[in-house]
Amino acid sequence: MRASMLLAVGLLASSANAAIYTDNTFDTFDNGLANLDIESVDMSDDGVNLTIAVTTRGFQSWTKYMMYFDTAAGGTASNGWARPVSLNGREIEHYLGSWVDAPSDNAQFWSWGGSWNQTGTLTNSVSGNTVTWTMSLASLGVSAGDTFYFDIATSGGGNDPGVDHLSRSDAATPGWGTGSVAGNFLAYTTVPTPGAIALLGLAGLAGRRRR
Repeated sequence: MRASMLLAVGLLASSANAAIYTDNTFDTFDNGLANLDIESVDMSDDGVNLTIAVTTRGFQSWTKYMMYFDTAAGGTASNGWARPVSLNGREIEHYLGSWVDAPSDNAQFWSWGGSWNQTGTLTNSVSGNTVTWTMSLASLGVSAGDTFYFDIATSGGGNDPGVDHLSRSDAATPGWGTGSVAGNFLAYTTVPTPGAIALLGLAGLAGRRRR
């Protein structure tokens, strides 16, 4: 009994989840744009909030970040900024568009409900070549233990396409004047509820005793 209780407490204390997605570098139409070349994305959650950290090969304050979230059935193939980006057959319900040349409220969160509506703002943080955002799982319509699909792209200003898409290992566009095309969206599963984790741990112990 004591071992079971200790394991359950340990699992509850470590009820967080994280995944790192890597991308090819030097895979854009202009490899001099190091600030638009995604190296990796670190995604994590604690069952309540989701944190996304995007690391690029270089950094410039004019960089724009675009995030596409497919969290439910239905949605739209467009995006909140009306950028020329094809989602390769995906439909999304939420979009985050962000920049780093403003000190606060530098990320717009959009939700689809027959049209795009900006439903909130976030403030990102910058450390070296890494930019980080934190949002609630509830804002995405996601609960603990759910799986959703996503893509992240970098861009410039105006009506620019996605220059580098996390979902692709090659160039997403041949140049500024041509829309980009996403690859296959990536999957992320949020951490199960603490109760579910504890039950899994206890079930594992019970199975071990029976053997």
